[in-house]
Amino acid sequence: MDLLELNRAALDLNVKLMTDVREEHLDLATPCAGWTVYELLRHQVEMTLAFTAAVNRADVAEPASDDLATAYRVAADAATEAFRADGVLERETEFPGFGRRPGRHVVAAHFVDNLTHAWDLCRAIGVDSTLDADLAGAAHRMALRYPTTPDVRGPGAAFAMPVAVPEDAPITDRLVGLLGRSPHWSA
Repeated sequence: MDLLELNRAALDLNVKLMTDVREEHLDLATPCAGWTVYELLRHQVEMTLAFTAAVNRADVAEPASDDLATAYRVAADAATEAFRADGVLERETEFPGFGRRPGRHVVAAHFVDNLTHAWDLCRAIGVDSTLDADLAGAAHRMALRYPTTPDVRGPGAAFAMPVAVPEDAPITDRLVGLLGRSPHWSA
């Protein structure tokens, strides 16, 4: 799969998962320290809108709906359209919170973030959190390039410090461990 297909697959996974979220799930804890399911879903909507605005060089749009699953689906479609526009992967664009980067890096970060948050959501609502091996492998290879600097990892940063995971662990476990989550997290 190419980068755009990987990103869309992660978005589609989240769209599907969000249809399984029930009202009673919204207050559940997630592997994202201090975030409930509601806050995780809101973050996914807001960040997808922010990435789309950055690529489009526009202001961040308001969510399309108060229903977070609907808002995310609409935001995911807008992001897909924006990311697939001619030249987006090659040109410099604003990476929300991190300055200007090549478009390819921005889309890759969006993919890794959304795939990892799919795992977070699965764990929080108690469904199988095993990610597709091709998706997880691609995200893992991308995330290996993330620095361990304070702006990227640690308190208040995008990710926690990596969690030690055996090298022969399943790729899903290695991905989430690399991004600061315990593969054994439970609510």
